[in-house]
Amino acid sequence: MANASTTGFGLRTVMTVGNTPATSGQSEYKIKSGLGVGIFKNNPVSLQDASGDQGYLQDASFATTDDGGSGGAAYDNTGHAPLIGVFNGCFFVNSTTSKPTFANSVAASTTFGTDYNTGSNDGLGFVNDNPFQEYETKADAAVTQAMYGDAGYNTNSFTASDAVSGQSTVTLDIGGGANSNHMFKLVRSANDPENKDVSIAGSNQIVMISGASNLYNGDN
Repeated sequence: MANASTTGFGLRTVMTVGNTPATSGQSEYKIKSGLGVGIFKNNPVSLQDASGDQGYLQDASFATTDDGGSGGAAYDNTGHAPLIGVFNGCFFVNSTTSKPTFANSVAASTTFGTDYNTGSNDGLGFVNDNPFQEYETKADAAVTQAMYGDAGYNTNSFTASDAVSGQSTVTLDIGGGANSNHMFKLVRSANDPENKDVSIAGSNQIVMISGASNLYNGDN
């Protein structure tokens, strides 16, 4: 049976470990005004650890991240910033209109206006950063039973032109192979009735950030 779609949608929060309800809690992280690489909803994110903007939020699904590291299909947790979670939108003051703005994404080179409540021209990114959070995503190739609990898989590399209404379209890079340095572990099939044929590309899967790739799991 063919899957209804092979188009990616990034990572959507579902339950947490143990199939317990997720609170959908999210934390605020600062985004640098004039950022070099955009950030898009449902993409994995990390904190910059180089290039002079350490501690600011960055999109980890781009082939080259804002701090000059490797992301997306080339991500490697031994040499690049560990993940903190998945991006869920942003807030900033529009530098042209001075209006408070909520959006799914923030484009590269966006210059923020000053927030007169805080005196800062940083933006704020909202991140689902529970280290026990599970996510639903789409696989780019067939998934076998032996892959569940395997070493780990990256997302495909993302570009800003891939976005739909500011939202991610990445898939899980099954075709790129498993490695202990990669982003996500396959947990189980999502059993989506229209996208559950694991023998071909396009099945929906449940994943978690790999422990060794998660900033908050205590193993780094």
